Amino acid sequence: MNHKLGINFDEISPNVDISIKFMKEHNLYFGELRTLNNKNFVFWSPEEIKKFKYKIENSGIGIVSIASPLFKWYRNFDDPEIAHDSFGFNPRLDLNQKKDYIKRTIDIANELNVSKIRIFSGLGKTKNAAEIFVSDPLLNFALDYANQAKIDLLLENEPVCIVNNPTEIVKVFELNNHNRLKFWFDVANLIELNSDFTTNFIKRISPRLMYIHLKDYTLDDGIKKYVPVGEGIIDYSKIIHKILKYSKNELIFTVETHAEINKYEMSSRSIMATKLLLNSEGIKV
Repeated sequence: MNHKLGINFDEISPNVDISIKFMKEHNLYFGELRTLNNKNFVFWSPEEIKKFKYKIENSGIGIVSIASPLFKWYRNFDDPEIAHDSFGFNPRLDLNQKKDYIKRTIDIANELNVSKIRIFSGLGKTKNAAEIFVSDPLLNFALDYANQAKIDLLLENEPVCIVNNPTEIVKVFELNNHNRLKFWFDVANLIELNSDFTTNFIKRISPRLMYIHLKDYTLDDGIKKYVPVGEGIIDYSKIIHKILKYSKNELIFTVETHAEINKYEMSSRSIMATKLLLNSEGIKV
């Protein structure tokens, strides 16, 4: 299968030229878009979009996905505050604002010829999370709009969002069979919650699994510190082997180092380790 390996541009540098230089040095041809120049893409002007598109198209690098902030918002405007990575996006929005951001994100993806957008399930905790998420009219609104543009929406398992554990993840896809709703699997997010990484989970989710996020961390007296892939507590060799054993889809693997300093070096070590992991499974990237 034609599996792909990429990295989020801003995990290397806020400067797209530096990110492109890094990717060429590491023979990477796929990038994931979230922010550039510390500005979330949803706030880009038409001129900024046009300039970025021109630069990327002339670099020989493709954009495999947009790591959007969609649904990483409070379901109700007065929900209690939850600490989370917002990347400059205000999560307190009214219904019309949410719809506007959904349309804007999909329109930008369409302009950039990107067919995959990452989404979340809403900030907070609740019982019956899967039922609540799939019954949200905004999800149907987003899926219908995405379908018109022939774009897939990939749900990520985020610890601070309502759908974050294997039971609820599987239930979402059992309750909603829309062909544009897929799974964006962040392995570290699942392990952070001490959730069981079972064969049964992989088997049940594999038909909708399209995307794997790789990041790693260590724990020192319970304090989490992000480190390059392969240098932390996550046994990616075992996990990737299990995923590939049961997945029938072409997968996209992207590195998300979350490095606060030395982004270039940390990303380099992560990419090299990930290539070795994939090569050991017979995947040449």
